[in-house]
Amino acid sequence: MQLICLGLATAITLLALITHVTIGTKQNAAPILDDTTLPEDPRHTLTFSWKANSTLMLFMTAGFGMGFESGIGDLVLFNALLALALALTAGFVAIRSGLNPFKFPPMPLFTCIGILGLCSYVL
Repeated sequence: MQLICLGLATAITLLALITHVTIGTKQNAAPILDDTTLPEDPRHTLTFSWKANSTLMLFMTAGFGMGFESGIGDLVLFNALLALALALTAGFVAIRSGLNPFKFPPMPLFTCIGILGLCSYVL
C-alpha cells in the first residue's frame, strides 16, 4: 500500500470531520435545524442525517487510520469505495438542484478522499 496517499486520505477525512462538526454545524445545519416553522418530522430527519454524516466520517477516519497503522487493504478499499459512492451521490444531488457538482463541497471532498484511498490500495 502507498502510505503517503493513505495518510493524506486519513488526514483529509479527519479535517473534514472537524470542519463538519464545528463550522458546518453553525453555518449550514443550524439555520435549518433551528427553524421552528418547518414541520418536526423533516427537521428530525435532517438532524439525524447531519449527525449520521458526522458518525460516518468519524468511522471513515478510523478505518483509514487502522488501514494506515495495520496495513489492512480491504478496509482501505471499502472506505475508498464508500467515499467515491458518496461523491457520486453528492454529484447527483448537485445536478438535480441545478448546482455545479464541483462547487458543491461534498462532491470534490469525497472524490479526493476516494481517489487517495483507491490510489493507496492499488499502488
